[in-house]
Amino acid sequence: MRNSLTAILGVALVCGCGFAENTFMVTGTPIPQALVQQNYGSVPKGMTAYDLNICNQSSVKQSLVSSEIYQAISAANGAIHPVGRQIMLAAILRNQNHSPSSILRISLSSATAVLSLLSSSKYHVSSGLVSGAAVASIAGQQVLTDLNPILSADQLEKFETQVLEPALVLDDGSCVERTVFTVSATSKTKSQTLSFHVR
Repeated sequence: MRNSLTAILGVALVCGCGFAENTFMVTGTPIPQALVQQNYGSVPKGMTAYDLNICNQSSVKQSLVSSEIYQAISAANGAIHPVGRQIMLAAILRNQNHSPSSILRISLSSATAVLSLLSSSKYHVSSGLVSGAAVASIAGQQVLTDLNPILSADQLEKFETQVLEPALVLDDGSCVERTVFTVSATSKTKSQTLSFHVR
């Protein structure tokens, strides 16, 4: 009886120590704004990106969801707030729509519609002039679209492969690098390195 009790207490102690250990170690360094723009396109003002190194310190394969990392970032530095993957992609795409080339593309599209209305209206405008302007407008739209897509295939691929996904599964002792976007609580907040444990 005494040996059984000692064995049970020993197993409980070992299990308790195993659960007390921090499973993941995360370190993060700020990514320079020029590199963020090169990799992911134009991001909204006030956004900062961090290159996180996430390591599984346990002796077994473990999973980790992004919300745990976001909560740990906020706890480690209350001046920054993480932004989720889908929200960031939407913000980048929306920010791209405010570029001068996007506005010009919309203007050319509107001009094409106006010219088609003029050609079918009762106003007498030379059909050659209207046709030539419409073709030039359509060609201009195509050239702008080819020269400046919203996100290049390379930028989209980098976003999909490098930005923190909703869940990670890491083998024991393995590490992975992921990008996380944050917004500062104040405009005077300077980017600092991060270091924290999760679980």
